[in-house]
Amino acid sequence: MKMSFASDTRLSGSYRDDLHGGVNMKRLTISICLLLFFSVLWGQSVEITQIENRSLLVDGTLDIYFLPRNEEGEPRVLPENTEPELFVVDGEKRIPQRILSLEQDAPRRQGISFLLLIDNSGSMHDEYLGNMLRFETARFAVDQFLQDIDNPLDRIGLSAFNTFYTPLIPVSQVSAQFEAALNSIQRPSRENSYTELYRSIQQAALDLADSRGRRAIIVLSDGENFPYTLSGNPHPLYGEKEFDHQDALKTLVDEGISLYAVHIGETKDKPLDDIARESGGRSFTADDRGNLMNVYLTIRDEIQQEYRLRFRPPYRGSDVHTVELEIEDQTSVADYYVPHFLGKYASPLGWLVLIPLLIAAGLIVLAFLYVWEKPATEAEINLLAAGKNFSPRTRVNLTKEVTVIGAGRNADMTIAGNPAMRESHATIVFDRNSGNYTVSADAEFRVNNRLKKSHTLKSGDVLDFDGTTVVFDRPPKHKKT
Repeated sequence: MKMSFASDTRLSGSYRDDLHGGVNMKRLTISICLLLFFSVLWGQSVEITQIENRSLLVDGTLDIYFLPRNEEGEPRVLPENTEPELFVVDGEKRIPQRILSLEQDAPRRQGISFLLLIDNSGSMHDEYLGNMLRFETARFAVDQFLQDIDNPLDRIGLSAFNTFYTPLIPVSQVSAQFEAALNSIQRPSRENSYTELYRSIQQAALDLADSRGRRAIIVLSDGENFPYTLSGNPHPLYGEKEFDHQDALKTLVDEGISLYAVHIGETKDKPLDDIARESGGRSFTADDRGNLMNVYLTIRDEIQQEYRLRFRPPYRGSDVHTVELEIEDQTSVADYYVPHFLGKYASPLGWLVLIPLLIAAGLIVLAFLYVWEKPATEAEINLLAAGKNFSPRTRVNLTKEVTVIGAGRNADMTIAGNPAMRESHATIVFDRNSGNYTVSADAEFRVNNRLKKSHTLKSGDVLDFDGTTVVFDRPPKHKKT
């Protein structure tokens, strides 16, 4: 018997349409899910916030701090099985690196070093933010931020700027001194009401450079960089020199410090946002006291949630290198600076590194011997070595506003025996407002073996000008009249 299954297997038109519609709906659902998945993935990001290069001189390792973000821009926790990929970029080559360790919430456990930099220009005391003067709002927000610091490992420094950069409290644990320092900031005179924003960021980075671990500058400003030279006169300290945002950014990258910019008021310095982003930080805008307080807390909270990755980069004899970090198809790129040691690029040389260390230790011992031999009664510089010559008795008291170091006869400290020394090689300027001495030169020099073009001096600093070694010394609580 021949059986036909046509009537049983043939679908009715309505059922076929329903099934076809169901298939389309299933495909549509899958497409929507995939779209949502990839939109979430694409919305996520990873940011390198700081590269710490201090360990290169010790064991040849680098620490990279980074922060993963979700599609809403909030910090997120990486899945346990996440395996970041790291590359050192050499031209068109991407050289894979072996990750030695990966640690979550590292800044929270090791502490964070902040330097709070506050705009004290004239407009901060003339304009309002909400119902309070801008500076009073800033003072209140900073004071609240200091009170909210609950990690005993966190350290804070405080500086203000206008025509001059004025360090108020060195980076240290929070104490009652901070309130007194905040209250000591007064409305500046007309001459001091300019906004040396970029130069002050550069100085703040140099002040924070000696701290270890995670370091961040939070700069609050109500306007644009407005240097003193726009008055038509040379700056009392910097002369005709005008600092641009690249000067500030280079110092931040060289020292491995991130900048967080906080704008208040209608006028914003656009290059400041670039400095913040390219140094590993962020920019914020606050329009009232409550928002401003939240900005400071947000910055600290985000830094606390960062990861720290450690690796040993290949040794290559150049100043700046680039790394790429890849996590779940998100990439972040950043540069790091290779420090020098006695004129050589840092590299892990095992026991051989003890040789330059012993030389440096000898110079430091000599510096202390000078202090013990004749304690300083006022700020002074002592010549340790000048090329092939050695003159341990050369000493210059810094009694002038400007002290010149150079090969010329008119220099206050004349250097003989070093062919690299120019007529006027470096100057040390005393700032009566802050009581600080600042050394600067047209060419880069070394302070405590770190490359600088300008540096606010501290007692015991060892300066190296192309082989000429000078030590700065000043007695405690020195005040120039």
